Amino acid sequence: MQVIMLGPLMLKYSLLITIISVAAGYLVTLFRTRYLGTDIRKPILDDLMTTLLIGILVWKFSTLVFDFKSVIRSPLSLLYYTGGTQGILLAVIIGILILTYKCIRHHKPWVLRANAALTWLIASYGVMSLLQVIFSDGGISSIATAIVTAAVILYQFRHKEQLNSLHHLDVSVMWSAIGMFAVSLFGENDILWLGFSSKQLILLFISILSLIIKVIMEKRNQL
Repeated sequence: MQVIMLGPLMLKYSLLITIISVAAGYLVTLFRTRYLGTDIRKPILDDLMTTLLIGILVWKFSTLVFDFKSVIRSPLSLLYYTGGTQGILLAVIIGILILTYKCIRHHKPWVLRANAALTWLIASYGVMSLLQVIFSDGGISSIATAIVTAAVILYQFRHKEQLNSLHHLDVSVMWSAIGMFAVSLFGENDILWLGFSSKQLILLFISILSLIIKVIMEKRNQL
């Protein structure tokens, strides 16, 4: 396990890469939303930061949900272990629910927040993949992920004034899912159904759904 010693503390390379990636994603989002007024921009970034912090806590302590017996046997394990992939999925779901609640409860424009959150997520994932190539054992899939995320971010910046556009959000999601599906073909996957893994099936579903929504919106605009 690769670690950095900071006095008596051990900091994993993977954790350091995650911290740098999230910070870089925030800077990209900050730059993309720069044309918005402060009265609009600040609440959006504050909501996303609050959701991120709650998501980190959920991810960190999700072991209580997924492996409660082990935590009871060894309570200190909460300090050293996280919920892994399951914890990340739970954190994302809860984060989406929190943002949805805030938008509905306080009548906030949800598309603006969704677009900004997607930029943060994609940029962070891209930087993480790039750092894995440089400092860790990232292979062809990490390189491909970095290229896909960079392409999506470039598309978003070319349409930076469409943060409040549902069509723009849908297209960004569609191309992200298509790109990630293509990247997944480079790695080894546990087959679940019809030769696809669970991750590939989810990405395929998102791609098709986004494409259908895109076609419907474009047809409505032509009427």
